[in-house]
Amino acid sequence: MIEPVSAADFDKVAAGTTLTVVDFWADWCGPCKMQTPALEALDEEYDGKIKFASLDVDANKAIAERFEIMSIPALVVFKNGQPAEKVVGFHPQSALKKYLDQKLVEVTAE
Repeated sequence: MIEPVSAADFDKVAAGTTLTVVDFWADWCGPCKMQTPALEALDEEYDGKIKFASLDVDANKAIAERFEIMSIPALVVFKNGQPAEKVVGFHPQSALKKYLDQKLVEVTAE
């Protein structure tokens, strides 16, 4: 299950993990609803290798602004607790898996 986060606990979500993916979404966003099942499947597949979290941009506007989220869905990838990359728009599960496999290689090589 993808961990829901809020402004109160956001900073500690990415801390202490090698790779964290935060999904920025909103309830009214159609592509976000399409993205969620792919992320849930990847969360199960990467069980413990990648931490997944989700943040509702409507309920946490300050965090969305902090990471300059202009379009959703958006994924912010944290490497070793630091924001490293942003992926915007809907992406199929297979494309996200290929991308995340590469991110895992990068963090293990560092």
